[in-house]
Amino acid sequence: LKARFPAINTLEEKAGNSLLDLHRSNFLLDTSPKARESRAKIKDWDLIKIKSFCTAKETTQKINRQPTEWEKIVANDISDKGLISRIYKELIKLHARNTNNPVKKWAEDMNRHFSKEDIQMANRHMKRCSASLLIREIQIKTTLRYHLTPVRVAKMSKSENSRCWRGCGETGTLLHCWWECKLVQPLWKTVWRFLRKLTIELPYDPAIALLGIYPRDTEMLMHRSTCTPMFIAALSTIAKTWKEPKCPSTDEWIKKMWFIYTMEYYMAMRNNEIWPCVATWMDLEGVMLSE
Repeated sequence: LKARFPAINTLEEKAGNSLLDLHRSNFLLDTSPKARESRAKIKDWDLIKIKSFCTAKETTQKINRQPTEWEKIVANDISDKGLISRIYKELIKLHARNTNNPVKKWAEDMNRHFSKEDIQMANRHMKRCSASLLIREIQIKTTLRYHLTPVRVAKMSKSENSRCWRGCGETGTLLHCWWECKLVQPLWKTVWRFLRKLTIELPYDPAIALLGIYPRDTEMLMHRSTCTPMFIAALSTIAKTWKEPKCPSTDEWIKKMWFIYTMEYYMAMRNNEIWPCVATWMDLEGVMLSE
């Protein structure tokens, strides 16, 4: 507002000390002799600034907005009677509020149903896929639907252009950007080719690659520790070229796997768990070297 102190004092005495009080008092528009006399005490430049502030769009929106329950609780300076009960009721509402489940949203995108066990598997995979937080972060961002897509950006900017940024011409949904795009598919096919070299037979399924939801087959679950770094490296490679009109590179994917291998090795050394790490990477290292 930047009005002088005497002007603010006059406003508080005659109209109140809040925007709502000032609005209700009609101090600036009142034509009574008393109101005119009060306004005469305020210097012209200060009065202009006060009028400009009070008639600004942002100010009128704040005045017309209904106060929230929390604002009512905080502003109630008359009595503390029932205050704890009111606060408790509001806290219960916050706790009971349903939050969006990102894994269920993934299920909708894939046009399928994930059971409670599938959702638990995806959440567990997100938290335990790597001992390194730097590697885990890639999976966390994917599971929680962190990345912006052409569809989301178009909604936010009220634009009609929601085409894939890679230039394939299709609608850029999250599932499309991660899996369906024809410029991304060659990398996923390379990943599955590597799996076959390791004699690992997995269904060609985005739920496995993106979320870590594996079929409940004992043999498949045994290979999960080998598959996970390959999938996370692929996710990182795709994210790196998220807006670029080109196919994610196989060479970049293999480089990312070497980086993950290094990180996992040092984390295993620190945690004194070197042999499980060596067992996981033994076969995978051979295939990586052959490429």
